[in-house]
Amino acid sequence: MAGVAGKPGKLELRTRISHVGVDGREYRVIRPDRPAPRLVLHDGSFWYAGYADLDAFQQLTVLWALAAASPRSIVYVPMRQNPSPFQGRSFDLVLSYASLQLRPSRWKAIRSRLGSGAVHTARLSAPDRDEKPDYSRMLHREYRDVLNFDNASDTVFVTGGRESFHRAAVQLSALPHWTIGRSITDPHHLCVEITIGTWSWSLARTRHNTPGMLHFQYEPGSW
Repeated sequence: MAGVAGKPGKLELRTRISHVGVDGREYRVIRPDRPAPRLVLHDGSFWYAGYADLDAFQQLTVLWALAAASPRSIVYVPMRQNPSPFQGRSFDLVLSYASLQLRPSRWKAIRSRLGSGAVHTARLSAPDRDEKPDYSRMLHREYRDVLNFDNASDTVFVTGGRESFHRAAVQLSALPHWTIGRSITDPHHLCVEITIGTWSWSLARTRHNTPGMLHFQYEPGSW
């Protein structure tokens, strides 16, 4: 398993933390110590197409939950160098609170200075996969805790807040349960769709013509 452990109801992930100074500002960047090897994200016509095995989905769950719990940190999910049998340009993923005001144009410089970082074990409460998030509040103009996407330097940037990152972690946490008893040859695909807002906005585009959906599909087996 890609570094994910923990007692029932708890999640643990071995991470590396780097403190990077760019343009007079320090950034705290968290990334997995052992990134999931079967996890990729490609560009598509209408959305970003992600593919992940079971271990990768479990690691993604922890990383999105970690983003929800880390308002002063950047969560970096490296995957663009992973081998992939799927078509399309490969991307990394960066999660951060909108309040951090991370400029995508600065990311390349930040990424190049990460170094080895300090090893740290993140411990979190596991999302409740049966939780039913209240999406109705997104219909109100004054509600601001929604996800927004951008892209630069072969990276998809997702900004949000505690509730929006938590909602995505709940979605991701449910998929491993759906795989129980499932044949590897089952022709029906399982996926999680993470969007910039309510479902009706899923095909909208955000800054720099960035697709408004991350579509992560379960791909078991060796690839």
